[in-house]
Amino acid sequence: MNMLPTKLKKYTYAFIMAGILMNILISCDQCFYKTTSTGLQYRIEKKGEGPKPKNGELLLIDIVYKTKDRKVVLDYTNSDSPVIVRYSDSDSNLQADGGIYEAISMLKKGDRFIFKLPAKKALGRQFSEAATKHQLEENTLLYTHVYLKDIVNEKQLEQLQKEQFKAMLEKRKEHIAKQLPKDLEIINNYLDKKQIKASSTNSGLKYTIDKPGKGAHPQPGNTVKVHYVGKTLEGQVFDTSIAEVAQQHNMYDARRHYEPLEFRIGEGSMIEGFEEGIKLLKRHAKAHLFLPSVLAYGEAEFLPYIKAHSNLIFEVELVDILTQ
Repeated sequence: MNMLPTKLKKYTYAFIMAGILMNILISCDQCFYKTTSTGLQYRIEKKGEGPKPKNGELLLIDIVYKTKDRKVVLDYTNSDSPVIVRYSDSDSNLQADGGIYEAISMLKKGDRFIFKLPAKKALGRQFSEAATKHQLEENTLLYTHVYLKDIVNEKQLEQLQKEQFKAMLEKRKEHIAKQLPKDLEIINNYLDKKQIKASSTNSGLKYTIDKPGKGAHPQPGNTVKVHYVGKTLEGQVFDTSIAEVAQQHNMYDARRHYEPLEFRIGEGSMIEGFEEGIKLLKRHAKAHLFLPSVLAYGEAEFLPYIKAHSNLIFEVELVDILTQ
């Protein structure tokens, strides 16, 4: 006799039971959480063995915000840059706010908790951007995974930040060594195709001086005023300080003041290749700067136009150099 129907019944039964069990677990999500007097829901994933923080100490915390279906909204678990919170036991209102501060006040070193928090209360200033991206309402519950990695004082934090900065420089050095040759191959092919003869700096920046300026080059501490047009190698304009250019490329914003960009040389407020290029110019000079991605935004993305490892072009004019 053919046993296939019997096997099908077994598989069907197992499938139905798995579905029922899954529904029970989902509906019983509440069973795994405790609730504080303020209504804060929490679940202990792992109890740490360290001490409770003292007033004024600095807490190094990893935080991940997830939706109920486990989609990550924000992730602050990068070991190089944990969230830093100064602990205070003097404000009872904060410790009983039903939000992230109350959640943090419950932790001791090594604790891993999950808190259910309304998105608005959990994300604070990041809520608007995250709400748009993830279709969140103010009261959408986020599963907030919190891990108290360490408790330090000011001196320990300063030493830790020095070590992190050193590690970051080493990591950046390795990245540049790997990525720069790729960037330069793409830029050189572009320049050859366009028959552009560009000069180079030791960093990998390529540039052409289209109109020589007069006077001295800007020095560290000088404030400069610069008109610019930022483009991808494909010719897509992604930003400009010139109203007419913005209008031509259908990106004009009436709320924006279109005027020369003003920044101080040496403060590190601009992407590396842009500032390096401006330092090569004199007052009223015009130039094209061809930035490898390692001197621009690197692996960061500013969609839709700037993708990871984007090499960029800036048409610039050094409008003025101001003294300190």
